This record gives sequence, C-alpha cells and structure tokens, in this order.
Amino acid sequence: MLGILLMLAIGYNMVAIQNQTRFPVEATEIDEASGLASGRRNKGVLYTHNDSGGRNAVYVLNTEGTLLGEFVLEGINHRDWEDITAGKGPRSGIDYLYVGEIGDNSARYSSVYVYRFEEPSLKSIAPGFSIPVTQVDRIEIQYEDGARDAEALFIDPRTRDIIIISKREEQVGVYQVAYPQSTTGMNTAVKIATLPLTWVTSADISPDGKKILVKTYTGVMQWKRKGKEPLDKTFARSFKYLPYEIEPQGEAVCWDAKGKGYYTLSERAEDQELHLFYYR
Repeated sequence: MLGILLMLAIGYNMVAIQNQTRFPVEATEIDEASGLASGRRNKGVLYTHNDSGGRNAVYVLNTEGTLLGEFVLEGINHRDWEDITAGKGPRSGIDYLYVGEIGDNSARYSSVYVYRFEEPSLKSIAPGFSIPVTQVDRIEIQYEDGARDAEALFIDPRTRDIIIISKREEQVGVYQVAYPQSTTGMNTAVKIATLPLTWVTSADISPDGKKILVKTYTGVMQWKRKGKEPLDKTFARSFKYLPYEIEPQGEAVCWDAKGKGYYTLSERAEDQELHLFYYR
C-alpha cells in the first residue's frame, strides 16, 4: 500500500497506452534533454535543450526526432536550463520562445532567469544551420517565499504571464510572474496554487489555453480550464492521468502545434536508444 501511495504522489501513470508513436533521436548533441516546445512560427518542428552545463543552444528537431540545426543564444550563460516553451510576448503577432534557467537543486540562488526571444524564421533554411540569436530579453525572477528548484515552465496565452512549477516539495507550488515582465528590474513569482505532486519535471499549455500538461518522472497529468477562469481555479480541480511510457529520465513534455497530442523526451541513457514519443 505504501508503494502505491508513493507512486500516486509522484504522478504514476496507470493509463493504458494506445496510439503512441516513437521516433529515434540519433543526434549525439542531445544527451540531457530537459525541455520541449512545439514551433509556432515554424510549423512541424520541436525545440529542446540540454540540462545544466550544456551549450547555450536550443536544438531544432523535426517531429520525427531528426536534428535540423540550432539557435545559439549569444551572451547568455547556461547555468541550469530546465524547460523551454513557446508563447506570446510583448509584441503583438510575434511568436516567442522562452528558456527557463530555473534549476536550483540546492535552493541556493537568490534569483533565477527566463530568457525570451523571437522565434527565428526557418523559411528556406537548409538543415545543418546554426543561427545566432543576439536579441534576448533577460527576465530575472525571485520567488516570494524563497529560493527553490523548478523544471517546469509555460506561458499563459490569455494573459502572457509566466508560470513556473516547482519540483521537489511534497506538494509542489505553482508560481505566476505577471505580464508585463521587467527586463531591467526584479520580477516576483507569486504562488497561486499547490499541487498534490512531487518531482515535477516539465509542463506545457495548449495554444488555446484550455489544457495544461504537467509531467513527473513517472506520469503525465492534464488539467482542463473552464472558460476564461484564472489558473488558480483550474489547478484547484482534480487532474486526469494521460498515457505515458516511463522513460530513463523523462524531463520534457509539450503539446503538438494544434494541442491535439503531446510529445515526451528523456535524457539519454548509456545502454538505451533515445526516443521521441508522440501520444495522440
């Protein structure tokens, strides 16, 4: 019984897996994938990056797991990038990518960062590209209740607020960094909800803002938003488990471009092939 309760606490998947497709990810550049996002401006691509200590690069894959190229964030360090998401930003009609440097295993950093930049166009660009990104907004954030580790990030498309979900507490916190975010001063992450989960490793919201995915090492959960309600009300309701095949160290989830299905990706295990999974 104790084991069952523990698995439920960390989000253990008990849903039968159907309609799953897997694609090999052979690119050795991707060895500690820790975030995943579907392209908005560029259709049919996914974005990922490596965990702490990796290059300051966002890798571009097609939806079958083949590496197409990379975006290099010029002048940006890689202390501990943990998630990436696509969403709206300060300029109307422009698609942005947000990289969350929000990892803090020992809860020792006074602040964390989210890096925002316009999604570069890949029109007429051949595979094998390396595109420097020189215009990057640095959004510095402090939690209202002290430093903590986090690996999950998304942008509410209805408000353009940054949402961060912490990782390690027995019941993790959901934090909101309200729009417009400052790029010159400190932003405060305000706790808006508590979730009955631990070891949260990634999150995403559908492009229409109606469905939220939260991932742990052992499960994928979904919340459904009602109407135009704020997210604290959404997270106050029960979630639904979605199909998920446990990966070696799965730290990435995102909706597809239409919000109909979702992808997951793991860090690479030495004795196993790395796969991109798609559930529909």
